[in-house]
Amino acid sequence: MNNKFNKSEEMKPNINKTIEFLLARGNLPILYWLKKAILEVPVEREFKNLQKFAARIRILKSQRENGGWCPKEHEGNPRREKTYYIVETLHNAYRLHDYACTQDLEEIQKMIDFLFSTQTPEGDFRGAYFNEYAPTYHAMTLEVLCLYGLDGDKRLQKGFRWLMRNRQADGGWVIPYRTIDKSELSKRYTLDAQRSIKPLKPDESKPFSHLVTGMVLRAMAASTTWRKNKNVRSAGELLTKRFFEPDKYEDRQQARFWEEINYPFWATDVLSSLDSLSKLGFTLEHPRVIKAFDWLMKKQESQGYWKAGSKKATLEDHLWITLSVLRVIKNFGLFDA
Repeated sequence: MNNKFNKSEEMKPNINKTIEFLLARGNLPILYWLKKAILEVPVEREFKNLQKFAARIRILKSQRENGGWCPKEHEGNPRREKTYYIVETLHNAYRLHDYACTQDLEEIQKMIDFLFSTQTPEGDFRGAYFNEYAPTYHAMTLEVLCLYGLDGDKRLQKGFRWLMRNRQADGGWVIPYRTIDKSELSKRYTLDAQRSIKPLKPDESKPFSHLVTGMVLRAMAASTTWRKNKNVRSAGELLTKRFFEPDKYEDRQQARFWEEINYPFWATDVLSSLDSLSKLGFTLEHPRVIKAFDWLMKKQESQGYWKAGSKKATLEDHLWITLSVLRVIKNFGLFDA
């Protein structure tokens, strides 16, 4: 721990206790990432053991022929199958990365091919919202593919450029169909309409959604080629101005969702935002960033860990949240391994 933390000494977390807590639980994926990403020590044994890890094997065995995953109850449903294929595949893609899977695996290559199969000629990944633009799932797909080392892929870069062309006038992002009248939107949601209509363009004069903008920034932060983009930096500033405030749109609109931290990152909360901002070059010199960071530090439990926000959270969820907080602390330069 270096002395940069003196700006917020009263919020200083007990890092040693946190590490002891994680080590004592013996969770294999947690140990792998704690050693690899935080302590920066060899992980050959953990990597080898993860190849036989039950949860990893279970997910890989349930992969469908097309390379994706879908809950059985939604397979064959013309309205829901594609949506659930995208959602479930992204869920599993995050987890498999946590379980040390790489693109060298045949199953991961099939998964990557499936995700690219949802990309349109325009460059966006589509299908989660029928034929409407889906910058939320689009951004998560970009993030996942970056995690698997595809940042330099031309198709991925086309997806990033699509995001930069489809911003609001204020520099953030929205779900386009949220910016139009609901009565107009309802006409589009028949199966026949979705097969024929073109996706809605957003009303660019409407304000950005911090839910969507935070998710887009996660993708940008995962990309070494986009992290330093000045427009991305400006979007990060917009996000900090919304900390602990309600969103402008109805999806996870209430301010309390900022404090509902969960992992794998899915929506936008304080932890996921700080994770992105710390990779985008923001520091604790920033007044709104330090405010959010101090809030997070106050949430450390006496045993050294942080709790996940979901009411149904398990001990494993708390472990992943705690590891994620350590990553943020390290990204901000406050932890010396």
